[in-house]
Amino acid sequence: MKKNVVFDTRWLKSGGIGRFCKEMKSSNSLKKCRFLKGDLSDVFSIKDIYYLFKIILKNDFFITPGYNSPVFSKGKAIVTLHDLMHLKFPKYSSFKNKIYYNFIVKRAIKSAPLVFTVSEFTRKELAEWADIPLEKIAVVPNGVDHDYYHADVVPIARPRPYFFYIGNNKPHKNLISLIEAFSESSLQCEVDLLISCSPTKELNLLIDNLGLSSHVIFLSGIDEDELPNYYKGALATVVVTLYEGFCLPILESMAVGTPVITSNITAMPEVAGGAAILVDPYHIDSIKMALQSISNDKNLRLTLSEKGLIRAKEFSWDKSRMLWDKALLPILEGK
Repeated sequence: MKKNVVFDTRWLKSGGIGRFCKEMKSSNSLKKCRFLKGDLSDVFSIKDIYYLFKIILKNDFFITPGYNSPVFSKGKAIVTLHDLMHLKFPKYSSFKNKIYYNFIVKRAIKSAPLVFTVSEFTRKELAEWADIPLEKIAVVPNGVDHDYYHADVVPIARPRPYFFYIGNNKPHKNLISLIEAFSESSLQCEVDLLISCSPTKELNLLIDNLGLSSHVIFLSGIDEDELPNYYKGALATVVVTLYEGFCLPILESMAVGTPVITSNITAMPEVAGGAAILVDPYHIDSIKMALQSISNDKNLRLTLSEKGLIRAKEFSWDKSRMLWDKALLPILEGK
């Protein structure tokens, strides 16, 4: 490697971006770089923006698995934009976020020799938003760890069949519609809905009003070691969010052989690759009918399971690192 490179590992404990950070950190292209260490809380401090600029002045490239960038990147900051969530929903698009994206991130990716993202959907969104050529944006999808997620995983023991949601309780995750659809499906007599996060006050009130307190179960977090078992035991994993730049739970569920119900918008159809039931997340009837179909049709579950296992095998972290290296190494080697 002819260039001096700093890679930002402060994202390591940040959920989905943290996993991406961990996996790309071990890529061949970053073997001789310096790792920027610290906490995620440091990433967006006012001081940090200018601290990154000092790094730019001393090194040839600053590479990040997230979207943080120095104020003046001088074409040396290579960022990874997993989505444009902070600009798409009013509850997330604060004045501060808009300023940061439009005056720092956009300028950085316009001048950068390369931009990383995780799906073709987000690649097209980025190109349009920043007015940059598609050829400048490299897609490095999230991968599946097939040592943990595979068809022989033992299902978690539960007294009743269940649908499974994995994720947080932010508004775009569409949990209100999922719970209402579950209520209207009349499946609660036989099936539970397991939700991995903690409830909000709004969700608790809705569940009480619908009389579902015994059948909608919030797990308030799942140990990562047990997550494959929860996927495996479910009738289906249900992720009907309003926006995703990728949506890794789709593939993790498929990798253990569990059917998936997901949204027909943003990156989710791309990730599902024809191996899931796609629903309109804005219409409760669409979600309800999918829940009923999965619950009542064993042959459908088997078909989706088989398709999902094949689809999940197309994704691995090794393949993702190869794509990362293919895009990055020519730049670092000055080719």
